[in-house]
Amino acid sequence: MKYNLTEKLKFDEDPVLQIRDTELTIKSDAETVLQLLDIVANKGELAGASEAMNLLLSEEDREKLSELHLKTQDYITAMMAAVNLALGEDPDEGEKGN
Repeated sequence: MKYNLTEKLKFDEDPVLQIRDTELTIKSDAETVLQLLDIVANKGELAGASEAMNLLLSEEDREKLSELHLKTQDYITAMMAAVNLALGEDPDEGEKGN
């Protein structure tokens, strides 16, 4: 039996998180997400927030995020949305995206 999965895969599509006029591309490749899950499992989401964002965002996007000067709770909200997007979940619903 042969099953061609190619058309169902999203090879070049990384999700984008928009904050005001700033767009941040979230890395969602399997290697990055597996590393992210390891960080969350070992440190928890909040304790591993900095490491998670280092994994999920390029240096350029981390600089863009820094320039927004977000308050702590807003940064946590952005980090949680980035994690959900990397996992293919809707940040508002926590469900798999289409």
